[in-house]
Amino acid sequence: MSYTNDFDLFVGGICGVFKGVKLGKSAFIAKNIQKLQSISKDHEITSMSWGDDEEKEILIGCGSKQHRRLGFIFFVFFTILIVNYINNIIYLFIYLYSIKIYDTDCAAFTNSFVCNTGAGKINGISRYENNLLTSVVSGHVTLWKSKEENEILIEAGSNIERMRHSIDNKNLIATGGKENTLKIYNLENKKIVFEEKNVKNDWLEMRVPQWTSDIGFFPQTSMLATCSRYGYIRLYDPSAQRRPVINLEIKDQALTTLAIAPQERQIIVGSGKGIMNLIDLRKPGKVLNTYKDFVGGITAIHCTKNEVVSVGLDRYLRIHDLVTKKLQQKTFLTSKLKCLLVRRNFNFNEIKAEEDDNDKDGNDSGDDSLDEMMDESIDDIGHDPIDDLEKVY
Repeated sequence: MSYTNDFDLFVGGICGVFKGVKLGKSAFIAKNIQKLQSISKDHEITSMSWGDDEEKEILIGCGSKQHRRLGFIFFVFFTILIVNYINNIIYLFIYLYSIKIYDTDCAAFTNSFVCNTGAGKINGISRYENNLLTSVVSGHVTLWKSKEENEILIEAGSNIERMRHSIDNKNLIATGGKENTLKIYNLENKKIVFEEKNVKNDWLEMRVPQWTSDIGFFPQTSMLATCSRYGYIRLYDPSAQRRPVINLEIKDQALTTLAIAPQERQIIVGSGKGIMNLIDLRKPGKVLNTYKDFVGGITAIHCTKNEVVSVGLDRYLRIHDLVTKKLQQKTFLTSKLKCLLVRRNFNFNEIKAEEDDNDKDGNDSGDDSLDEMMDESIDDIGHDPIDDLEKVY
């Protein structure tokens, strides 16, 4: 089986689970890719991304520095006590590391090592010039040339919540967090090329607090969008001005994640209350659609040409129609989910259409077999085919 036909998407959980999911109209397959006994709540998967354009490689960031150090001590302890369980110990060792690389073609983990720079969880991981690029909460953006050799490219400041790589220009990354302004860096010269300026003070002349929870680059343009745990959505145009071009607020919602929609200047945002909206960021900016059926915080969203795929803390994977808002698929995946990766060619409508065609072909072939049986009965036996059918059955 081709690696592209193996799983349609991959999810990572708060408890450390890493699953592949194959979807169908009437059934689905969800497989744990690693052994459950080898992971714990300290191995939370915090970041996932594709490692190449062919989508063969998955980059995974998990745990925090504190958890990794404690885990290593426990690993040494268990190694002494449980010498005979070699297989389990090997898996235990692998999942104490903070960076892992999974090869979907080989269906195996090909590399893993500790992220020993900075502090806090990994909130961004990607490829840059065939090397790994990671970001942690303390603001250290590190380029990993090998397990032993690394270089801190940027110190973006503390409380970083997200690092995103530009879609079109691989030399650009954006970072932002709690009271840490949105910045765009050029990795080639390690300099800031854009830093946002906060919106004007509110009507009480009080400073508006900032908390960037997610960032998205629009393709084929210099614009990017952010969402915030304070409930605002902002569109930036670095070529025009430092302040946001659009500043839209959704009251009483802590926005946690966003995804770029296929339409021009549209995004999908999700909140900690389980609200998911389609947002139009063309002036003046407005909420277009609201997608329902959530009962927990939304942690990751992916938008295809026709569907919106999402996961959250209620343990469900959902697929909504982008335009009609209809819930097309709802799948229970046991664990609280944090990260989501969807293949580029995934199209749930095509999957349903193929299954319908297969069902139709199966029914047609059954009718043809019955017709052939009746014709043979008439030609060979020479009497009523109904009598022959009774003999057959």
